[in-house]
Amino acid sequence: MRHYEDFKRLLAAIEAYRADASIPVDAEQVDAACARILTHDPFDETAIEWKRIAEFVKELNGGDWPPTG
Repeated sequence: MRHYEDFKRLLAAIEAYRADASIPVDAEQVDAACARILTHDPFDETAIEWKRIAEFVKELNGGDWPPTG
């Protein structure tokens, strides 16, 4: 069941980013969910998309998530 919850969290984060470039307050937890998903399926397109977003946003902010809220 956790796998399903990870997917829901990941999809919500991607949708929010696509809609208005917002980053969730729990971005680190979304990163962890992404890692768990990729552990089970290294070719999962959803997790790969979040990983791309995370790397891009962190790069723009000196290697860390920007403040949210």
